[in-house]
Amino acid sequence: MEDYTYLLSKQTSEDDYYDYNNNKLYFTYKQQGCLGIQQSRINGTFHVRYPTNSPLKVEKIDIIFSGIGMVQWNEGDKINYAETKYFEYSSCVYNEEENHLLSYSDLPFEFMIPENIPSSILSIPSKLTNHLSKARIYYSIKAIITKPKNLLKKSKKIVEIECPITKYVQQKEIENQNSVILTKKLDNYEYSILFDKTKFDQNYNNIINLPLSIEKGILKNIKKIQISLKENYLLKVGNKTHLIKNVLFKKVINKEKISRIENNNNNIKYLINCKLCLYGKRIHNSVKTDLINIWHQVNIDISLKGRRKIRIFEKVIDIVSAINNDINVIESDVEECEYETW
Repeated sequence: MEDYTYLLSKQTSEDDYYDYNNNKLYFTYKQQGCLGIQQSRINGTFHVRYPTNSPLKVEKIDIIFSGIGMVQWNEGDKINYAETKYFEYSSCVYNEEENHLLSYSDLPFEFMIPENIPSSILSIPSKLTNHLSKARIYYSIKAIITKPKNLLKKSKKIVEIECPITKYVQQKEIENQNSVILTKKLDNYEYSILFDKTKFDQNYNNIINLPLSIEKGILKNIKKIQISLKENYLLKVGNKTHLIKNVLFKKVINKEKISRIENNNNNIKYLINCKLCLYGKRIHNSVKTDLINIWHQVNIDISLKGRRKIRIFEKVIDIVSAINNDINVIESDVEECEYETW
């Protein structure tokens, strides 16, 4: 989502042709439809804005829409690398054999988005890997501008932007979930924790509630309780794998923050109601692909007097992007100028 927000922060309206670094070639596009729920496509326009006294010399313009996944990590001097091209579509939007001069033009294009592709995956933070591992899935729109022959050789100009794509689930999948209760006995005392759901929308109502209850007798031995949310990345190349872990959230609860509760049978227990907030975190969606798996795990650790930290619970959860059930079509307007390469 962060990369997508970055693109949106630089967009302009159709009536405001903002010139970034005096670029004369740029894209605008709309992503229509909720991928994962309904048919989705890219509708866009490639804009040419050259002065009439110095037009663009061009013979042909092709628009390429493609998706690529890649992973890489080092094992000593050996580099494990794999790349997958999920798709590549091409459309010729300009082909003029006689007039090779183009100054002001809007060239439309449209591509269907394949239904079986994963969401874009931003690069794994390099600080987690000492810059030795990489993994990402990205989609791009590229214009290949073929110029007329010059000394028997054709040259090409390339303009490219990344096109972040999100795969959605329906909001009802978030709302209609069964709760999960985990229990564990340790030193003859019982711990229990309630997950009211195990699938969370990272964009809406993104709070993970974790009420943890413990029996009375153990309280005097408790020093602190730690609750954490981890994001795990499993990179895959052939039969080799590489695991990277990232702690997104950690909260330490001291003994003084534990509340006493009493039920109808006069059984006394103690309650810790912890909340993990996903808002403002750079979080990837949970996903399984041929190159990378991403999953999220909640860990509950307890520190007792005279003993080291003990893991009492761990639970895998799913982080997704959800869309309201009554929304039929989602559209994202993006306008972007990119550097030109030869």
